[in-house]
Amino acid sequence: MKKLVLISTIMATVAGMSAFGQGYFNFSGGKSSTYDIFSSTTPTRDTSIDVAFLWAANGAVPTVDSIMTSTPITGTSNYSYSAAWTAILNDAAGFQLGQNATTLTAIQVGTAASGGFQYQWNSPLQSNVPVTGTAASTAYEIFVIGWNNAYATPAAAEAAGAAVGWSAPFSYTFGSSLSTVLTPAFGPFGVGTVPEPTTLALAGLGGMALMMFRRRK
Repeated sequence: MKKLVLISTIMATVAGMSAFGQGYFNFSGGKSSTYDIFSSTTPTRDTSIDVAFLWAANGAVPTVDSIMTSTPITGTSNYSYSAAWTAILNDAAGFQLGQNATTLTAIQVGTAASGGFQYQWNSPLQSNVPVTGTAASTAYEIFVIGWNNAYATPAAAEAAGAAVGWSAPFSYTFGSSLSTVLTPAFGPFGVGTVPEPTTLALAGLGGMALMMFRRRK
């Protein structure tokens, strides 16, 4: 019995130390942080986007940056959604999706009509959240992703080939408690571009066919 009590005490102590050592992050973005470019060719601030973030060692470069360094908000550049999702969710540089260390659930939230967002959890509601696998007072590289919120998770959006966008990466030092957290600062980004490369290719083929038809006439 004494041995069982001792083991239980040790496990409780280790668990407490682990919780204390987690880094805290404020996952939020102000007005115009995100834009919807998949619903129309005009970038729009609306509630059609869900956002999450990925983190890795400070200075790491996201694999998705090999496609584009960051999704613009103009809707003039094009990329493959499937290729972007593969690069994001299977990142070679070690980026992983943020997870709430207390609830063990994904840290994600929908955008407001202004294009901003604020992740909140716990009771009473808290904006600062402990992130699984991170350490307090340590800098990490972060980037934010957004996707069509018709899909509940990034995995579901990837499977459907849904629109996705991402911010430029930025360095962020995680807080050591709920009260020692800074608000992150990153540039706005759009989700999706119109049209996609396959659409452009089809349009080009259609144009060539029309030219050939005119020549024959």
